[in-house]
Amino acid sequence: MEYKNYAWLSLFLLTATLNPISIVWNFRIAQVTKQPIFGLATKQQHTVLALLFDEYIKKRSGQRQNFGGGLGAFIYDFDDYYVRIDAAVSHIKEVVDHVTTFSGTETDDLLFTLGRNCRINDKALVTVSGLLGLPTHKVYRLQHLDFGYSQVGLGLQVDGSYACTNQGDFLYGARYIYFAPRRACDVLRNRYKLTIGNVIDFLLAYKQTWNKHGLEVGYTSRTDFGAHICPNLNNFAEKTNYVRSSFYAVYKYKFHVNNVAHRFLFNISYGLDHKPKTFGDKYAITLWAAWDIGF
Repeated sequence: MEYKNYAWLSLFLLTATLNPISIVWNFRIAQVTKQPIFGLATKQQHTVLALLFDEYIKKRSGQRQNFGGGLGAFIYDFDDYYVRIDAAVSHIKEVVDHVTTFSGTETDDLLFTLGRNCRINDKALVTVSGLLGLPTHKVYRLQHLDFGYSQVGLGLQVDGSYACTNQGDFLYGARYIYFAPRRACDVLRNRYKLTIGNVIDFLLAYKQTWNKHGLEVGYTSRTDFGAHICPNLNNFAEKTNYVRSSFYAVYKYKFHVNNVAHRFLFNISYGLDHKPKTFGDKYAITLWAAWDIGF
């Protein structure tokens, strides 16, 4: 490939953020919001979820990023199975040295989940799920800050709970996601084929309920590896692969209105990247509030 103004492109890649974020692929949100509002789900139950989020990220390389928007989800439980569909949209903004380098609105991937609940005994429940993510727009991360992974993703997830007391449960989960390579263009319209590679998530949490209230605290880790691009660009893998830890707390309040189950949730989380040291998140603070209805 013959690059036009390669020096300018190299300067852009030194400061650009090549690692996008996604709300629909957020393991914490998926785990918290799929829990039945009142006990076990009935044989046939529909759940509609509306969620507002705001995430602020400070990069070690100096960028300040903000993502603010909404997520909608529909969950259908039938017998021991469930189907879930997630979609999200966000306004995104990036500031470098007090100068706004990008501001815009983008949609997240569409995420489809099919799972089966397996009750081991009266205290233990395990759920096995398959995930399919579909992009809703082109890959823009070689041009500006991006929202959504914008690649086809295939995943396998195992999560579950263990009731240690009448009102307390330990929660756990793990999943693997593979993202298929996709074509993208940089700011000079040079063409590439890239992928963020593979993602592995782990989650450990504890939730306590009392009357109509609930509180969940937990830890998640995420590892992204195997990122590559063709033709090769310096620092692409280093700026895309990462190891991340996050700590979160969620308050829950549930109630009935005309025999319809409602639940409000409020979450705060703090995360940071252990690697890469140069391009990773120095810290990320996420707030979200959700309302779901089961009928």
